Amino acid sequence: MLNESKPLRIAFLDSWHQQVMDGSGTAAAIGGLGQALIQRGHSVTRIAPTFTWPQSMPLRRLCFNLQLPALLRNLSYDLVVGFDIDGVFYAGWSRNTPYTCSIKGVIAEEMRYESGVVRRLLWTLSRLECINARRSPLVLTTSDYCRRVINQHYGVPIRRIRIVPEGIDLAGWQGALVRSTYERESLTILCVARQYPRKRIADLLLAFQQVHRQIPSARLVIVGDGPEHSALRTLTQRLRLTSAVYFTGALPDDNAVIDWYRRSTVFCLPSIQEGFGIVFLEAMASGLPIVSTTAAAIPEVVPQRQAGILVPPANPDTLAEALLELLAQPDLCAAYGAFGQDYVRRFDWDRVAGRFLEATVDI
Repeated sequence: MLNESKPLRIAFLDSWHQQVMDGSGTAAAIGGLGQALIQRGHSVTRIAPTFTWPQSMPLRRLCFNLQLPALLRNLSYDLVVGFDIDGVFYAGWSRNTPYTCSIKGVIAEEMRYESGVVRRLLWTLSRLECINARRSPLVLTTSDYCRRVINQHYGVPIRRIRIVPEGIDLAGWQGALVRSTYERESLTILCVARQYPRKRIADLLLAFQQVHRQIPSARLVIVGDGPEHSALRTLTQRLRLTSAVYFTGALPDDNAVIDWYRRSTVFCLPSIQEGFGIVFLEAMASGLPIVSTTAAAIPEVVPQRQAGILVPPANPDTLAEALLELLAQPDLCAAYGAFGQDYVRRFDWDRVAGRFLEATVDI
């Protein structure tokens, strides 16, 4: 059992992308939790691959995990945390060091929205994640939705799965908003996402076509990159929206992303699969009302008709109606934005770090 009253030596096993612009929310979440634990006086070592071969990320992750048992044998920690598949060959073999598996996105659920080679690859990774979760004495995840699907896909008993939500550095985020030189623009819809099929950004473009017909001065800004990026640009051209839709691509500077939150009127991400959704915390911290869907963990993060409007997934028509409702009512936008700014305080990284320590104290 961990002694939370003394500084802990914690190891994070993390073979995913280390930069936020590459790894999307996962990189931000792992880094944010680590910093919050350090600020509480604990030591956190992020153990990641030191090699860049093979070029294939899944193969590199596999090579990294094959090396981990030997690497950790000569190191001393009070707690080892393996994220997603990381630690799969270490879990169950550690006798003296408490181990927990932390699952961010549930690969077995994410693969349902892919096809072809990508789906087969995710199936293989999901088998490794399943082994990691089953061998771990405790599994951490980000939402009740994730807890249910981990139980469903991997057969891990609910009693062994504990929820530690994602977080946000509120002081840093709000400070950056204050420093931004941009003013809030009317009629600007913002989407920030790694562009996978499950994010359903094509639905947003179809909805925005209806919005643009009724409000010609409205514009849509899409921040991020990903496998769907080229197809989304092509769809924008086909819908004749190129003059009203701006793709920024991946932005390496966090302040540049924050500037767009500062400038926009409404945040929208019509995803049909989210294990949590850090971008919703960012939108709330920025005072933006949210339009999203009732799918997956989203209703756990975005209170319906309090922080925004949630509509049925994969339905561009209802998405357009929600966007039009908010764009036509600045007072409603302000009310949802104010609620979100207060609600998001429960996800400040220091509070989340406290929940992490409470969840792992009796391993």
